[in-house]
Amino acid sequence: MKVVLLSTRRLPPAYFDTVRADLGGRPDVGLDVVAWVPPAGPVDGLVESFTLIGPGKMPVETVPPAVPADSASTPPADAEAVPADVSEATKAPAPEAVAEPEPEPEPEPEPAPAAAKPRPTGAKRVVKAVQWRYRRLRRAGGKVLPKSIKKAAPIRKLTANRRGNDLSKNYWTRVQSRPDVMKVVEQADVVIALDAGSIWAGWQLGQRRTDTPVVLGLPAARRELDRLVGAGNG
Repeated sequence: MKVVLLSTRRLPPAYFDTVRADLGGRPDVGLDVVAWVPPAGPVDGLVESFTLIGPGKMPVETVPPAVPADSASTPPADAEAVPADVSEATKAPAPEAVAEPEPEPEPEPEPAPAAAKPRPTGAKRVVKAVQWRYRRLRRAGGKVLPKSIKKAAPIRKLTANRRGNDLSKNYWTRVQSRPDVMKVVEQADVVIALDAGSIWAGWQLGQRRTDTPVVLGLPAARRELDRLVGAGNG
């Protein structure tokens, strides 16, 4: 049976083992992933296919270079090794060969710090204050909002919903514009939307393909698979 996973989040490789377990651990279930972002690690052998339709690149498993057997068994030669028959007097340098250390140069005197700029007083101080307040009001009158407003719960919720809506629409636009993705969906027995960003794409696919169950979450997918197996379609 072919199961297609729709996701807009970064999935770790171990997550696909969890998916198989939640779907009943059936050995005949093949997973095809349509993701907006690349996985957190290589997924070779864990899924049938992983189609990346968003930004980023697929991770590649790096294999460390093999160490030759000769270099591993033979210790490196010491370039500074001294023969055993050389006496300690020969090893030590002659007194005249040792040069006297040169005297350290005296540090240059540091320049005196510049005098602090006098603060404006009188009429100049009033003019500076007016200019500062004007610039602040001009920035506040545009797009800039105080931090207290930006961090408010309603504003954060609206911002998150707006970003989520944009991601959902972009994800669905990529899905329907990719013939290879639509072909994978057409061959699926069950399509699963794993997160909020992929719900819109799942709903659109469900409207277009009424013969293929499109569900939200793994528990609903497990029920659909059990129903298909009971009906003799698995």
